[in-house]
Amino acid sequence: MWLCLAAGPAIAAKTDVVTLLNGDRITGEVKEVAYGQLKFSTDDMGTLYIEWSKVATLTTSRTLQLELADGRRVVGRDAARGATPGTVRLESGPAGGTAGTASGSTAFELPLASIVRVAALEDGAWPQRLDGSLAVGYSFTQAQNIQVFNLGASVASRDPQQQWRVSLDSQFASRSDGPTSQRAALVGTRERFLADRWYREGTLSFTRNQELGLDLRSLVGLGFGRYLVQRADTEWRAGAGIAAASEQLVDGSSRESVELQLGTTFNIYRFDSPQVNLAASLMVLPSLSESGRVRGEAAIRLRREMVKDLFLDLSLYDSYDNRAVAGAPSNDWGMSTSLGYSF
Repeated sequence: MWLCLAAGPAIAAKTDVVTLLNGDRITGEVKEVAYGQLKFSTDDMGTLYIEWSKVATLTTSRTLQLELADGRRVVGRDAARGATPGTVRLESGPAGGTAGTASGSTAFELPLASIVRVAALEDGAWPQRLDGSLAVGYSFTQAQNIQVFNLGASVASRDPQQQWRVSLDSQFASRSDGPTSQRAALVGTRERFLADRWYREGTLSFTRNQELGLDLRSLVGLGFGRYLVQRADTEWRAGAGIAAASEQLVDGSSRESVELQLGTTFNIYRFDSPQVNLAASLMVLPSLSESGRVRGEAAIRLRREMVKDLFLDLSLYDSYDNRAVAGAPSNDWGMSTSLGYSF
């Protein structure tokens, strides 16, 4: 397999060309290469997901960011087939590349096997640089007259130096013989790429969990971490940081706290049809200002593609607080299913 990326003026029309090992040529727009597959947008066939190992050549005029297994990031427009089989030759990367970029070189070869991600950095308007998803779910139990509504949404974007994401996860439950209950989390993160797979991340979140007696928690945090594993179908990262939180409780009281953040996330992808993604995360937050208090957040999500860009989500969550408001349980967990669309 070899890669050929030809530079040219950035234009809005879909003029990128991918050639497969069997000789098929497809015209469209390169979106990214991630987790072993090429995301390729076409006018006639919608968005295609092509296994990276089946790509023979790829021609695009976009600025590209290549992430390597050793943590380096290379940014440039001009690339061509390397002199050594199985390599790509990148040239004339623009100034101001990310940390970890091989600087001072105008041309160098990279083994294709070492490339774990290729991001096409759009030159157009900001809406063209957004990726996201929207999922909704509903369940009803007639015997107890319980209704549960789920809503999940996310939007994200990245450039050579950083990426940001805003996500919403909410659940509203009502029953005829009891009070309603709401759980919601609005989280914004901004991640700065550093050398050797390290990153710096800022977080701003707003959380409600009435089952644990929490009306609103506002939290701002800063952390550092590292991608421990970056392969075509697997990604694992871990980090630590510090956060300040202000809480309004359902009993009318409030409290402030400073917490240590210890977290990890793990993703596995399968690209055979149907595509499947398993994502797991764990965050432990021991308090630095309230002796003995520990909070925790855990989540597992299984996403399975049904038809192109439509997916079914199965999610399991767990929230823990050993100092929840008096009368409230210390643990709240649940499971939900949703139907969603990604863009």
